[in-house]
Amino acid sequence: MKKLLYLIGLLALVACQKPSAPIDYSVGLHYKGSVWVEYNGESYENKDIEVSFTLSEDGKTADIRMNRIRFVPQMPVTVDTVLPVMVIGSGNSYTFTADNVYPHSPAGVEQQKYRINKLSGMVTGNMLNFSLYFGDYPTTFTGTRQ
Repeated sequence: MKKLLYLIGLLALVACQKPSAPIDYSVGLHYKGSVWVEYNGESYENKDIEVSFTLSEDGKTADIRMNRIRFVPQMPVTVDTVLPVMVIGSGNSYTFTADNVYPHSPAGVEQQKYRINKLSGMVTGNMLNFSLYFGDYPTTFTGTRQ
């Protein structure tokens, strides 16, 4: 009798579990975390940086927008920059890459001084992380969904 009740309870639990619905990345999901930049032999951390990930309609590309970032301490102002990436994946998990491309401002103006190389990363719904070179400067971001 105990086994029967256990099985009924287990079946009820399994029946109540809903499969996770695919996340709609095309709406621009927001993440908050830290950016680390290697500059002149030191690591500079930018805390509480907001980054959005927006998947294109065809699911082959995405824009990663970094908001109000100061890459090194001596930068006089913060900037918003958009990183164009190529995307592979589906559902709730995507990997992305970019190499030899230029970031651009939210208005679409290329920032040719800091070409992006070796960008690679992953977004899995609740986490976004990536690493890249802005010009000669190794940069990483790790954040959680807001």
